[in-house]
Amino acid sequence: MVVRQLALGDVLLSTPIIRQLHKDYGGKCHIDVLTLKPEIFLNNPYVRRVFTPENFNEAKSPYSRVINLDLAYENMPHVHIVDAYAKASHEAMDKIESKRLELFPSDADRQRARSIQTEEIAGDYVVIHMRKDTWPSRNLPDATWKKILDILLECTDFKVVQVGSIHEIAFDYHPRLLNMLGGFNIHELREIIAGAQCYVGVDSGTLHVAACTDTPIIAMFSSAHHRLREPLERPPHARFIPIQPAVDCYGCQEHYPPPITGVICHRGDPYSPPCKDAFDVENIRQSLIDLGLAKPVLQ
Repeated sequence: MVVRQLALGDVLLSTPIIRQLHKDYGGKCHIDVLTLKPEIFLNNPYVRRVFTPENFNEAKSPYSRVINLDLAYENMPHVHIVDAYAKASHEAMDKIESKRLELFPSDADRQRARSIQTEEIAGDYVVIHMRKDTWPSRNLPDATWKKILDILLECTDFKVVQVGSIHEIAFDYHPRLLNMLGGFNIHELREIIAGAQCYVGVDSGTLHVAACTDTPIIAMFSSAHHRLREPLERPPHARFIPIQPAVDCYGCQEHYPPPITGVICHRGDPYSPPCKDAFDVENIRQSLIDLGLAKPVLQ
């Protein structure tokens, strides 16, 4: 039994551990998962059954081993999440042969994604996730997101597919902005991102969905340092460009006493930390240029 209940990205980051456990036993084992994000393990060939806390009493057979990843990285805030999980599951970070994240879309997921790409998007596109959730340091102001969209529209000809849950941010002031909030399950989202020219977002679960693809990633980080969250073991062309805020306390999260289950900023308003307002959006333009997706600005 492998346990990791929350959150979406943290559960997805457990997939290398489960794949390695399956390999450790030569496939001669049954691996069950207990989580609040069961959709992540749909079609996963290494997982026998997925339980949530509500139906866990249906797990009638005893387990020879239980690996509890809840609070694994929260208690080790100075190492990458996958490495913290590896310490919990294998007692060593180097025992995980591949740290690549995985999702397993069904044929129906792929077919629906292709249909949307062909009929609704109909052209080259980038994907952006403008997160709005419970961690204040990751909630960039709407005005910042609009500046980023302006750059995407100005320096590329791509359509901009806005993804996320229905309570998050989307704009409709330009015909190339496509509001697709709440439009995909996690596996369809993976396929949509896989077909994009690049993915733009912040430190979030959707970033880790993007890490399951070879699509280049431009990601903004704040309280969590990017070296603790960056995608691992992707091919060279699947570039990852981290962007950090112009504050001297970047990555403060690893310096809080563990277990770290949230960050309350001690500089100014705890619910409006300065890092979320300190991003130079021109770094997005330069990142697009570095990826070969935009031309340099002529002086």
